[in-house]
Amino acid sequence: MGGIGAPELIIFVFVLIITGLPIWGIIDAAIRPDTAWRATGQSKVVWVLVQILLWTLGAIIYLLVIRPKLKRASA
Repeated sequence: MGGIGAPELIIFVFVLIITGLPIWGIIDAAIRPDTAWRATGQSKVVWVLVQILLWTLGAIIYLLVIRPKLKRASA
């Protein structure tokens, strides 16, 4: 009684992912060099706004589609 159980832990992890993933994506996009953005033909401002407006969905798209391209362009 009064302890943290599995349902509370699952909710906590879910909330952490829902808030943490977009914050990580926005910071990652913001610190990527402009040369990498130009090399991929993408816009830093657009992708930061996409992540702000679409929150978790925008972050997932960024992290799965755009971030690997930026990493290759930076290498």
